[in-house]
Formats: sequence, structure tokens, C-alpha cells
Amino acid sequence: QNPDPDISRYRSEVNLQLAKVKYANGQTAEAIQMLNDKALDKILQCDRQDQELANLMERLEGDNLAFSFARYTLQATEWMVESGLQSGSEAIERYEILSTIAPKWERAHYKYAKYLDSVLESRINVVASQNGGSADNESSRASIIKEEKACHKYIFAAMKEYIEALKIGQKHVFQALPRMLTLWFDFTAILDGDDEMGTIQDEANAFVVKHMKAIPAISFYSVLPQLISRIGHKDEDTVTVVCAMLRRLLFKFPAQALWQLSWLRQSIHEDRRKKGDDIFRVAQKNLRKNEDMAMHDLLETSKNLVEFLINLAKYTPKKSDQRTINIHSNAWKGKVDLKEFLPPVQGALNVSSSSGSFANRDAFPMQVPRMRAFSPTVHVMASKARPKKLSAFAIAEGTKVSESARDVNKAQPSDIGEIHFLVKREAKGDLRKDARVQDFNTVINRLFANAAGSQSAERGHHRRLKLRTFSVVCLSEECGILEWVPNTDSFRNTVSKSYNPHASHFSARRRGRRITNFQDAALRNSFLQCQEQYIKHGNLTKAAQDFNDVMLKEYPPVFYWWFVRNFQDPHKWFEARTRFALSAAAWAAVGHVIGLGDRHSENILLDTSCGECVHVDFDCIFDKGLNLPRPEVIPFRLTPNMLDGFGPTGAEGAFTGGLKSAMAMLRDNRDILLSVLDPFLRDPVIDWKRQRHKEKENSEIAPNSNVESDEAKRSIRVIDERLRGIYNLKNPNSKKIKRVDRKMQDSHDEMASMLPLSVEGQVHKMIAEATSHENLVQIYVGWMPWL
Repeated sequence: QNPDPDISRYRSEVNLQLAKVKYANGQTAEAIQMLNDKALDKILQCDRQDQELANLMERLEGDNLAFSFARYTLQATEWMVESGLQSGSEAIERYEILSTIAPKWERAHYKYAKYLDSVLESRINVVASQNGGSADNESSRASIIKEEKACHKYIFAAMKEYIEALKIGQKHVFQALPRMLTLWFDFTAILDGDDEMGTIQDEANAFVVKHMKAIPAISFYSVLPQLISRIGHKDEDTVTVVCAMLRRLLFKFPAQALWQLSWLRQSIHEDRRKKGDDIFRVAQKNLRKNEDMAMHDLLETSKNLVEFLINLAKYTPKKSDQRTINIHSNAWKGKVDLKEFLPPVQGALNVSSSSGSFANRDAFPMQVPRMRAFSPTVHVMASKARPKKLSAFAIAEGTKVSESARDVNKAQPSDIGEIHFLVKREAKGDLRKDARVQDFNTVINRLFANAAGSQSAERGHHRRLKLRTFSVVCLSEECGILEWVPNTDSFRNTVSKSYNPHASHFSARRRGRRITNFQDAALRNSFLQCQEQYIKHGNLTKAAQDFNDVMLKEYPPVFYWWFVRNFQDPHKWFEARTRFALSAAAWAAVGHVIGLGDRHSENILLDTSCGECVHVDFDCIFDKGLNLPRPEVIPFRLTPNMLDGFGPTGAEGAFTGGLKSAMAMLRDNRDILLSVLDPFLRDPVIDWKRQRHKEKENSEIAPNSNVESDEAKRSIRVIDERLRGIYNLKNPNSKKIKRVDRKMQDSHDEMASMLPLSVEGQVHKMIAEATSHENLVQIYVGWMPWL
């Protein structure tokens, strides 16, 4: 008599969990042995067309054990590969069996694709080594892929398995789809030079076209920036396919996609403009054919709205001290009302994580406030770029607005509030970087949320970790509209408003504005004199000592009292201080991993209603802060006033606990983060080297792709090392400035810094480097290292 199927499944689950415990304890062989089923050995010995194989499969299906068997096989195969017990054709054969046993299991296809991807990379590395070259060199890599037939096989096989996973479900969409597209883009970008390679590249394009419609359109919405970046791809057929994907997205999700696609029509490059116009024209034609005239008119009118916002961003008031400008009620008027447009905010444009289905329009929030009219008063910010704060009167979705109130640019009874934006022009920076970093931070928040729901020991901190993000929509190469983050003030201003009530009324140390007054020549000169001890005289020990004596002791921190003054209820005070520490920890972890620089006191904001940190301006990323005239040689900002804000324990409390939790989560999800970052770094539209002004002088769509790709590989390697526990932030001053106070760093120190650390060890190293007086005294005076 056959055992109860439920009992069999429970036994299988218990056996699997016991095997995982053994594997975690280092008993790899025993764990694999527990999962290696006799049926698998029989299946491996059978021919694919053999009747015995069919009988075995039928028996597994009949006993409802096929899925349990597939789980055993996949887990054992992964462990074999990780431990080096099996690889190559044997592992591929096991993955092929999985495809036969569980053809509708998304995870099996995704893991198989990842393995094929790793085999491809290994093959390229081996051939490059045999040729005396390096796989990191893009020209060498392209040559190997072109010549090696095995590489073609692995690329097509990996693409096929990624696509199969995406057809079945969306659990791995944020890793599988970007990687599949990267494989495709890189392969078709290889200059063929012969008919055979060109034919294979045509097959790759045809392969993507064949399977494109089987993947839900909403999946491609998640990689919209990556698709837009390849509008200038080297292969014309690939561009044709990309444009078809973009037209499909604009047709399916016109209200959301128009904001991300509009910048193509405003590009300084003629080719991008033509392609952007064509994408909108075809989408409008299809909407008209589908009798969706409301969306057709929305797309038609969107160009005028974007041009209005660009002109506002570019406008420079005649008077340098002018803080407001007035716009007429008819400053913008289109074929459709403003309320028909979704506001460019994250809540409206991002796929809802709570939607569950992740299927088409249901994936977006159902109810989003709309903009009735723009406020007549536009505030001009005091910063150098003179960005403008634009406000719109908000109404609930579906609210009927009378003809008379439609264009009235003052508050109406039907209004539910205001929506605020920042429109700005970046002459030297690139808002597309900010937009891509916000996309990456959204992925990080999903991982934080998943970790919070896990059974990890640190789940208490995981529940509280989150990056505050906001929408960044590019309107052209140099203009954009940003979602306004309410209730925020810069870290510098909050310190300036702080004061120590316990200090004497006549004490110079009582008020924070004394520390933040950059106009104070004595303050600046005191720091510069400390810095000169190292920059000019090479005595870093003396510079650090002077920094402590002249700056830190004379200008003690006061930020602790800002929380006491602003949150007088004890519970709210403790909650705000904890939130400040944990949000600072989350940003510190992510900022260090991706090399986020330029963290001066104006680029870190505080939500004054709850104490949460918000970071802005992501132009200086991937360790570009090390290339500044005064390199930013610390992993993140952890200056005296920040430590003061954490409370009496300083860094040794909620901050350290949060940082450990954040780093553990990032390291546990290393593969996911690298797969998401790889297409970001390979984006040919964005110049990660902060040289965007050269783009105006160059009519080409993309810069030198080989140089950019080599730079991307170096950045990925640096990030990968940090996710493995290696502290690799190298101070360029150590080679440029000869120290006289002690010997230079020797080779033993260099080797020691290359060793991976535990999470705790990495966290302590990061905090030590961030608070080191020797590091802080080297930073640019405008960064205010004493603050």
C-alpha cells in the first residue's frame, strides 16, 4: 500500500531542512548524500527518449513527488557546484533533468540560467588567460566571444533559460530581465566583420523578438531605463527591436511611461529625437486604432507640458537675490487638462510592491492624487543652479472640476492639498544618474522589506531599515523634475538651529550657528592651517592632533539638543533619535558599497517631523569622490555632530546595530545587487566619470564604449569586493604626499587590507575610517569635516 502523499511530502520537507542544517555546519558531502535520490541516478543513466525515463517520471507524478524530487535535485546541484564537487557537463545534465521534471518551475530555469552565465564567464576567462590577455579588457572579451562557438552556445542557452523563467513568473524579474538584456546587447554590439557572425547576431535578435510578447509588458517597464539607454546601440536591428519594446510599453502604460520617454524627444542628439518622436507617433497611432482617444490626446499634449517645464528649469531671474517668480494662469494650456496627467512622483510611476499580481495596469496604485493647476508663485532656490520649487493644486482622482475652476491658479474647495516639485537644470551634472540610483535604492528597499519578514536574528533592526527615496524624471539631458521631499532641512541648517541650553548664555559654544558659519574666515582658516600640516609639510599625525585641539575641542557638537528641543514628548524623542541612527546606518552601508561621495552637509537632509535621513545629489558615485582635488577619503559621513545626535553611546548603539544588519543583508544578496548594478554601469548614455559637459561637444550617441565598459568592470569588481567584506577604499593622498612623521604604508599593510572581514569586522573598520581624525583633516574645507 502506498503511503499517504501528505506524509511523504512532510518527510521530504523535513529531510531537506535537515540537509540544509548539515550543509550550514560544513558537512557538505553528508548534506548532498541526503538529497541524492536513487531515482535521480536512474534518470541520469536513461536516454532522453527512453521509455524507462517516461515510466520513472510517470511514477513520480503519480506519487505527487515530482516537485519534492525537483527541489532535492536543484538544492543538491547548487551545493555540488558551490563546493566544486561537480561542474561542466555533469551539472548541466542535472539542470536539464530539472527542466524535464519541473518545466513550469521558475526558480529552476533562473538557477540554470545563472549557472550557464557563470560557465560563459569562466570560459572567457580561461581563453583570455591562455592568450595572455584579460577578460576585463572589452576588446579582448569581444574577440573571444566572436571566435569561440562555445560562447555563442552558452549565451543563447542562458538567454533561453532567463526568458523561460520570465514567462512563468516575475519573482526574479529584477535580476533575470536586466541580465538577459545585457547578454543580448553585448553580443549584438560586437562588430561582426564577417557574414557568419552577422548571421548569428541576426538569430539573437530574432530569438528576442520571438519571445518578447510572451513576457508580460509590465516586466519590461521595470527595465525601461536600460531599454532607453540602448536607443543608440551599434546594431541597427537591435535598435529596431528596442524601439518596438518601447512602443509597446508606451501603448500599454501611456500615463506612466510618457514621463520616462519624453526626454528622448527633447534630446540634444538628432538621432535620439527622431526615434523618440517615432515611438510616440506609433504609440498614438495604435491608441487611436484602439479607440483610446483619451490616452492618445494625453501623449499628444505631453510634449507641450515637458517643454513648459524645461523652459521653467532654464529660466534665470535677472536679479541674483530674487526668490520668487510669478507664472500666468495660462502659462501652460494643452489639449487635455492638467488633471489627466499622473504627477511625476514615485507613488504614481513605480510598480506597487503590494499589488501581488504584478500584471499590467493592476501593478500600479489604483488611486493617485491629480494636479488641477499650477500655483502662480514659483520659489527660486538660493543654490548656484537656481532650481525652482513648483507647486500644483492637488485633487482626488475622479474629481469633477467645473469649467470655471479648471485653470484657476489658486486654492479651491475641491482641492485636497498641494504637490510640490523641484525643476532644475544641471549644467555639469547628470540627473540621469540620480534617476538610476533611485531605481537601485528601490531594489534595496525591497531587499530590506524581505529581510524584515525573515527569521534572521537581526530582524528587529531589519524592520526599521529603509532608504527614503523620491522620483527623478529627466526632461532632457540637462533638465529634470524631482519630487519634493516635504518637511526636510539640510543637516547643516539643523545643526545651525541647535543650541546647548546647559551652556552659559555668554558661552561661544552654546549655539550651533557658530559651527556652521562658513563665512567665518577664522573658522575656515583654522581648519586649513590644520590641513596644511599634512598637505604642505607631510605631517599627518600633527595635522590630526591640531584638528582635534583647534577644531573639535573649540567647536564641540550640539546636535543632541536639536532632538531634545524638537521632540519634547519622551517617546517621540527616543523614536526620532532611533530613526535618525538607523536611517543613517542604512545610507552608510549602501553609500559605502556603491562609492557614494560628495556627502557634504547640504546633501544630507533630515525629515524634521521624524528625524529620518534623506540623501540627495548622486552625481558623485562609484568612488568618483576620490578623484576630487581634495579626495573624499572616508566611506560615509560620520562627523562629531552626527555621533552626538545618536545619543550618549555615539556610534556604539543603534547605528552600529543597524549598520551590521544592513551590511549583512547586502552581503547576503550580493548576486542580486551585482546583477542590478551591472546594466547601470554599462549604460552608454550616462557618463559615470562626471564629464557630461563633453557630451554637448560630441554628436555621437555613446562615448568610447570600450573605455566605458572597462571602467564599468573595474567598478563592479570594487563593489563585489566590498560585498565580500574587503575594505578597498584607497586613499590617493598616500601616494601623492610623502609623510615625514612615520614610514609609508608597507606591503604587509597592503596585503592585509585585501583580506575579507566578517560583517562585524567590516563594520568596525568602516566606522573607524569614517571617524578617523587623520582622514577627516584631509577633506575639502567646504565639506565641513568638523560639523
